[in-house]
Amino acid sequence: EVALQFKKLGTFIINVGEDRIDDLLKIEKYEIDHFFDLLIYFMEQSKELDALKKNQDLLFEPLSLNAKMASAYKKLSRITSSRTSIVIAREGLLEDWILSKTIGPHELFDFSVIQEEEILLNLFGSKNHLPVFLEKVKIVLMNCDLCPPSVISKTSIVASNGLFSPYASADEKNCNAKIVFHFQDKEKVPQSLYQIAGKNIVEIPSLKEISDDLPTIFRFTISALAQKRMNVNFNLSEDVLSNLKKFEWKENWTEFFRFCNSFLAGEVRIKNDLEEVKTLPAMKDYLKMISDDGEKQLLKKAMELYNGDKKQICEALKINYKTLIKKMKLYGLKSSK
Repeated sequence: EVALQFKKLGTFIINVGEDRIDDLLKIEKYEIDHFFDLLIYFMEQSKELDALKKNQDLLFEPLSLNAKMASAYKKLSRITSSRTSIVIAREGLLEDWILSKTIGPHELFDFSVIQEEEILLNLFGSKNHLPVFLEKVKIVLMNCDLCPPSVISKTSIVASNGLFSPYASADEKNCNAKIVFHFQDKEKVPQSLYQIAGKNIVEIPSLKEISDDLPTIFRFTISALAQKRMNVNFNLSEDVLSNLKKFEWKENWTEFFRFCNSFLAGEVRIKNDLEEVKTLPAMKDYLKMISDDGEKQLLKKAMELYNGDKKQICEALKINYKTLIKKMKLYGLKSSK
């Protein structure tokens, strides 16, 4: 709004010196118009990026409610700092927004939608484009299961040696990129690539493997989405809460979140799934209950995962020792260590 108001003015006089009339700089209106057009554009882009980040944060938070899933994504974030890493995940468990949240900025090439020749031209360069391998960036090669063994071999050699020969050149150059190989089936990972990656391998658990925690994740997600929309007041009946444990859940996060949105919109139901509530305080009380329940489940799973080792639990959950003890006491959780 401020930028738009400035655009209505005519010629600008800007003092660029210390009270010296000969240091005044005259700027014409068309130049100011162009400057503020750019300013408004970048401000709008910034707002869109902020909104996207908030949506990613909202969706990623429930993913961490399961200790096994949280540990896998945390390991993914760590190992992708190495030159070569392997991630094994079923379709829909490694969406681009999840990668952005876990590993940060990256270049993604998906063998399920792009021909291998085009991907190789991007990686090794062409007459018109510099090789992506020259950039200091994380390269994610998605769905390598569909990739010919020769392509995997060629890229894995680059990952191993840290050197490559650009398109139409015999000279070797340093590979500045870090390469992440994604497979849906771990049986498809070549043994040679396993040897190159070493310990930098992570397997993202399927939703079936964390099915015990999905009702909690579902309730948390529904509450967060309802709170964001601000026009949905609801509560889940006891009947639905019991049926959630027997529900046949979707196999990946994409379908899971689509189901949550459809449920909230009333397009799908789980028996007696909605009870209308008239007051907002009841909604707030429910959100607190969901938050407490999710926190308790997260602590419980962390204790199982790290065998009650409080130091490891604190590091994994990024909380201090006093907070951990306080929460354990609050939820009646005991540790042998």
